[in-house]
Amino acid sequence: MANSVGLRRQHPTPNGQNMTSKNLKPPPPKVEKTVAEPEALPLPPPEDETHLAKRSSTHAEQLLALMDDGIPIYLFSRISSGHTFQSDFFRIQFMTFARVEGSTWLSLHGEASEWMNTRNCLQISVDHPSRSISFGPKSGVNFSPEISGRGLSGYAYSKAIDWLIQRYPEYRVLPSVMPAADQEGEDARNRRNKLLAAHGFDFEWEDSTQVHGRYYKAKARQLISGWETDKVSEISLNNLLSTLSRQDEERAELEHKLHSVQSQERALEISLQKEKQTNLILTGVTCFVLIFGLVRALSLF
Repeated sequence: MANSVGLRRQHPTPNGQNMTSKNLKPPPPKVEKTVAEPEALPLPPPEDETHLAKRSSTHAEQLLALMDDGIPIYLFSRISSGHTFQSDFFRIQFMTFARVEGSTWLSLHGEASEWMNTRNCLQISVDHPSRSISFGPKSGVNFSPEISGRGLSGYAYSKAIDWLIQRYPEYRVLPSVMPAADQEGEDARNRRNKLLAAHGFDFEWEDSTQVHGRYYKAKARQLISGWETDKVSEISLNNLLSTLSRQDEERAELEHKLHSVQSQERALEISLQKEKQTNLILTGVTCFVLIFGLVRALSLF
């Protein structure tokens, strides 16, 4: 009998041959194939604000009164908006109508009396793919001298912020060019910066003098609405009609009083004319009597 110690267990091979356990190799581990995640598609560029403005239409107008040292300046505000698959657009524009001094209405002329696309307006472009907001025009908000520095900027930003908060409170406000100062000088820049800060904007400056820079906000809902109502007031249609009605009543009453006074004057003139004619007649008769008496007296001598 063969020595069992020297025996090696034989394993059959696939081709029928035997192989020892020493040459037996474990099967390779299974490699699970993973599906590569698709790369994120790049976002489309924001649509041009000029293109969006052309697609917008007017949906509201409001009569406003600006106070200039107690003298009102009347103007109209026009709100227009537009919509595409990618963007939304909002614009508020201003056009002056007249300046009132006492009972005199002085029509205003020049660029402030016309609807303009890049001056006397504030606009917003909303890009949905990036969930971002841009204030414009790109050159910065700029008002004509006739209406600048009278609280109109605060009114425009308040209307724009109200529109944003109602629709896109979670969108971020991208850095936008600082509006042009109402006039040159440090005081004008301080008023501009104070106005934007009051609306909740943050700043990034290009210089230490805080002349050039950009304003932005992380979320639109963090912005603050509100304007100086003592400088800018909205005139409602009901109030306007009530005022016109009251003025018509006052005018009718004045016309009635004037007609009454004129009637009294005509009656007085007629009475004076009659009295004058009577006096002339009496004077004539008196003269005739005197002359007749004088002739008669002379004839006696």
